[in-house]
Amino acid sequence: MNRKFNGFVAKFSCFAAIAAFALCACDEQKTEKAAAEQPVQPKSLVVFYSQNGATKTVAEIFQNARNTDVFEISLVQPYPSTYDSTIAAVRDQRENKKWPALVYAKANLAKYDTIFLGYPIMFGSFAPPIYSFLDSNDLSGKVVVPFCTYGSGGRKASASELKTLAPNANVTLAYGISNKRVTAENGAAVAEEEIKAFFADLEAGKTDEMLMGGYSEQRPLTAEDSAVFAAATKDYAYLGLKPLSVSTQVVAGTNFLFTCEMKAFGGPATQTNVKIFRPLPGRGEPELIVVEK
Repeated sequence: MNRKFNGFVAKFSCFAAIAAFALCACDEQKTEKAAAEQPVQPKSLVVFYSQNGATKTVAEIFQNARNTDVFEISLVQPYPSTYDSTIAAVRDQRENKKWPALVYAKANLAKYDTIFLGYPIMFGSFAPPIYSFLDSNDLSGKVVVPFCTYGSGGRKASASELKTLAPNANVTLAYGISNKRVTAENGAAVAEEEIKAFFADLEAGKTDEMLMGGYSEQRPLTAEDSAVFAAATKDYAYLGLKPLSVSTQVVAGTNFLFTCEMKAFGGPATQTNVKIFRPLPGRGEPELIVVEK
């Protein structure tokens, strides 16, 4: 009896082991199949240069929004601390195309599919350290998402130049915000909300032309339009802006798109678009969003 019972136990133990192995193998196959079905998440990197901290604030929002790695561009010889001295140094670099040396010129881009490239606008395009970075790094085959901070504008012009200098990269729609807005008391929160909308536009494949939809036809200015323009541009006299016509878009407030003549710093007259946002009554003053140049 004991011999039969022991034999039964041995057979049962063997069967249980085989069943357990089969279940384990089945679970492993399910795990492998589930892993294979999971979409591969592209690896992203935020690369940025920031002189006064505004671009760094925006870079951190991009980093948190997409959980990216970060590469900060730093200069061997930082720009002077005063505005006039920095302007003189940048003007000299641009005129002579002598770009500044970087602490770490080359980034390890091989493992990244998408590069978020951030910079302040200086003299209408990206700051000189970005030229140094582009000279040392190949963006071919990468999706490059530009973002910038500016005094009055330069978003579109800098993105256009980036497409020229990195022709084998897929340079997307660019995001931009003025230094004044991002450094205001609630500036980071404003930028965060805008960047959420920006990502939605990117994912929808929208272009600058598509984003201009929803505005009325351009029309002559009324007294109200002129008052909005004057209030929003009072700190930008150096641009020599003269509004010629306007179109509007009703949102949670009103967007104004002014077609203007511009004589920046007393230079030759050019035509540009100026976007101004007027909040709902009691929620603030009209604000210059961007001069598209």
